[in-house]
Amino acid sequence: MNWRQDPRIQRLLEKASLESLFKCYFQRVYGTEEIKEVENGLRNALVNYDKKDLLYENLLVNDENAAELLVNECLDKNCDKTYRCGQNHSPDTLLILAKLFIKIHDHRLACEIIWCSALLALQEFISDRQLKVSLYSHKGKRRFASALSRDIGRRFSVFEVCHSSFYTNNHSALDVKDAFEEAKEFIQKLQESKITDELKKELEKKNFNI
Repeated sequence: MNWRQDPRIQRLLEKASLESLFKCYFQRVYGTEEIKEVENGLRNALVNYDKKDLLYENLLVNDENAAELLVNECLDKNCDKTYRCGQNHSPDTLLILAKLFIKIHDHRLACEIIWCSALLALQEFISDRQLKVSLYSHKGKRRFASALSRDIGRRFSVFEVCHSSFYTNNHSALDVKDAFEEAKEFIQKLQESKITDELKKELEKKNFNI
């Protein structure tokens, strides 16, 4: 088989190579044993997933949008209890943690926690207002934030850069402090925001994950 002449096989090989790079990278950051535990947990989730054949088919034809929805459904069904067994954080408590990492000059972890505080604030906004909206991807969360207001969408883009800096470590001390202040305002804006019935219906009509 000449894989160079089959675009579908080329895409699959590229995906497999990227996943191998991610795995090796995270092993360097977190250690081999911890990554092995995560991998075993995810493998068990996949084994128990009733739509795994459909997921394989979508991956085979490189339908990334459909595959992403199934992957998130798989995680929601099989890993939800594991994810919820730890500390029940709020956006504000995550910012307290971020402040701690800023003080000890761990900018990389501070960036990631700031990002998580923003995601949790969005999720609380949805659940507190009983919105029938599911956000599976970063793109979906960005689109939802922008749909709320231009200012909220702009602020969310700041936290996406924070998330990237967890991997690149590009944020300076000043960058992190600025992002921290943005996060405080972002969380406050979401907590104080009120939506009309008309906007609620409009938000629930949209599929932000596409």
